[in-house]
Amino acid sequence: MAGETQNIKWLKWENLKEWGEIECPMLDNEMVMTYYLEDGPVYYSYTAPFVDEDGDICYYQYDHDEGCWEDSIMCMGEYEEGTRYRMLFGNPELLRE
Repeated sequence: MAGETQNIKWLKWENLKEWGEIECPMLDNEMVMTYYLEDGPVYYSYTAPFVDEDGDICYYQYDHDEGCWEDSIMCMGEYEEGTRYRMLFGNPELLRE
């Protein structure tokens, strides 16, 4: 599906920094911005969280040591308007108001 990233509802990480764009095979090989935790070495970077077709909040993880994307999609829970998203020590956290 060409242009798949254009149809995704992208969300924002509250505490991650931009790492750079990486081609993502799970998103039709489109270049997507990835984000990392600034407090340590960059072993992993992550796509921005997004809402999938089932209404779940998901993201993909890139392994910099292996030089490839993890095969599975990471899901954090059901999307609710107003939720904030953080990554703490490699674990996602939802902050619901």
